[in-house]
Amino acid sequence: MLSQFGGIHLYISMKYTKSESKRTFVPKKLGDTLSRINKNYSSKFGKIEFLILSKWSQIVGSFFADHSEPDKITRITEEFNEFDEPIYKNFLHVRVSPAAAVEFQHYKDTILEKINSFFGYKAISDLRLQQNFISEKKKNGDINLSNKDLSEEEKASIKSKIDIKDKELEKSIVNLGASINREDK
Repeated sequence: MLSQFGGIHLYISMKYTKSESKRTFVPKKLGDTLSRINKNYSSKFGKIEFLILSKWSQIVGSFFADHSEPDKITRITEEFNEFDEPIYKNFLHVRVSPAAAVEFQHYKDTILEKINSFFGYKAISDLRLQQNFISEKKKNGDINLSNKDLSEEEKASIKSKIDIKDKELEKSIVNLGASINREDK
């Protein structure tokens, strides 16, 4: 037979053994974190605008990418469908340097076709051109990683800062460090 204090002790220990973990750090899925980051960009720009901004040089080619940059997309209601939902026309506003403005105007239909073929549907109805100077930082903003050879002192400097047993991982980190060093220069 259990004493009165023994029964209370048993009840108290059962209560605290079933409690939840006291960990404050709980692992999270990487996808959850990235979805919040993507949501910030997609809500700021919109999906079409974000893709155009990030893939501009692939869409229009290197010459026009050097002399222009997409600015924004405006949407205008064109008509209504049978459910009384608005159908929009998207206009892409592009800043073009004055030196290439005439040529950009000449190839406007071709560029519009390239943009729409990139998406696979008529995402943009027309281009609105604005002559404006494009900054040198934007023109030279692409990082040239074609020179992948590292000097021996660069390799030694990077290897001295890391301590990794896996050789493949070490090689990747050394290459990453070299690209960061080049970017800083």
